[in-house]
Amino acid sequence: MKKVIALLLVICQLSIVTMSAAVKVHTIGDSTMSDYNPSATDKRGWGTYLGLFFDSNFVTVNNRGKSGASTRTFYDGAAFWPSVKSQMSKGDYLIIQFAHNDEKSNGLDVLEYNAYLRAKGLPEVTDLRGTCPNTTYKDNLRRYIDEARALGVTPILFAPISRKYFANDSTIRRNGQHDLGDKFSKIENGVLYENQSVPATDHSMDYVYQMRQVASEKNVPFIDMTSLTRDLYLHYGEAYCTANLFCQGDKTHTAEPGAILIARLAAQQLKEAGILAEYIVIPDELPTPAANPVSASPTLPAKGHELPASMTLHNMRAVDRRAEFKNAQGKTVSMQRFHNSDDGKAKTAWPADEIDENAVRYIDLAVSAPADSLIHITAITMDMSAAGTTTMSCHINTGFGEQFTDVHTFYEKVALPRQVVTPVVVTPSHLTILAGKTLHIRILPWLNGETTTRTNKYICISNIRIEGYSEKAK
Repeated sequence: MKKVIALLLVICQLSIVTMSAAVKVHTIGDSTMSDYNPSATDKRGWGTYLGLFFDSNFVTVNNRGKSGASTRTFYDGAAFWPSVKSQMSKGDYLIIQFAHNDEKSNGLDVLEYNAYLRAKGLPEVTDLRGTCPNTTYKDNLRRYIDEARALGVTPILFAPISRKYFANDSTIRRNGQHDLGDKFSKIENGVLYENQSVPATDHSMDYVYQMRQVASEKNVPFIDMTSLTRDLYLHYGEAYCTANLFCQGDKTHTAEPGAILIARLAAQQLKEAGILAEYIVIPDELPTPAANPVSASPTLPAKGHELPASMTLHNMRAVDRRAEFKNAQGKTVSMQRFHNSDDGKAKTAWPADEIDENAVRYIDLAVSAPADSLIHITAITMDMSAAGTTTMSCHINTGFGEQFTDVHTFYEKVALPRQVVTPVVVTPSHLTILAGKTLHIRILPWLNGETTTRTNKYICISNIRIEGYSEKAK
């Protein structure tokens, strides 16, 4: 095995954010950058650890990466780009990293695709993340740059980290480097062409190349994290990356060691580019972090009672008949089945190549606090399983109000057991619904890593219980 550079984490015990720091570095992007609840998943975004390489007396990092976001959905989401802009001040810096989810429509812009579907009298798709690398992806990057500069903020374009798509020991596949040139779709003169390809010298479907073009056009610093992480993976080799740097069964999302290594690479590149260089500290060695195991059997708090909650489905549909499964004790239990549906009525296929939540497909549970009281949530529990598949995965997220703000992922399960019940127990330590406000708890399913569309696959849920207690508002 190759000698491992011990770059990992005693400094994780340092504070990432220091309130007295004069400059803020804001990071926006997708799930490869975002923060995660350590008790819910082994995923870690590199943005979480970037602050460890800055002198926290002078610089803080505001990591606003969002799982499942593309350049379009992050910009349009009221809880995301407008919220980040409200946190930015003159003299701050903005790191922009997108592409993983912009690729969702195989290189097509999904709005163009929906126009094509409308013209054909076909149902439109509801996943609006997809952008075309040489048109709308570039336009969206320009919007972030222009609006940041208008606030006196310095934008920096970061190419997205590579996926762990090894072709062999010396190569990461083209699509692993965010170039869809081997297989993409396009619409020309009202005709849809699928499974198209262009030679490697043609960069029209290469998101990284197109980002570099925007950086040159706008005179913005560009950090090629795609090439840097590709070389990092090739240095360690596929077996080591799989065992140590990535989440189990995942070729996109890093575990803690991988996220720290990538954050260190990012800090090194900023220092070499002369960006906040005097505040960046790159230690030669970082001790290996301790493991963060997820408790297999958390206990419920004694305090609290069941709360009434309403359920709504968004681009999901509940099947009338119920599925029968076995729990851990071998007892047969019945669970309600939910399937993917673009219109909430008909059965539709689960999309291919999903690796993360789709923010517009979910089962929503809403709990509202009275006008004169707070509600403290002490536990969220349910039983969960999958039918017809071993790749059904889900997040459980919380957010507030119709705009679903202050989003946190409390639970993640990749590859739910098929026809075996998984008890889900979430015990948030600080989750309070303010007087008159509404908490939304969303179950967001996807089929993880399927290479083709799939039908007759179901997420199954029963025994949903939300517990908490009230307190008079002061």
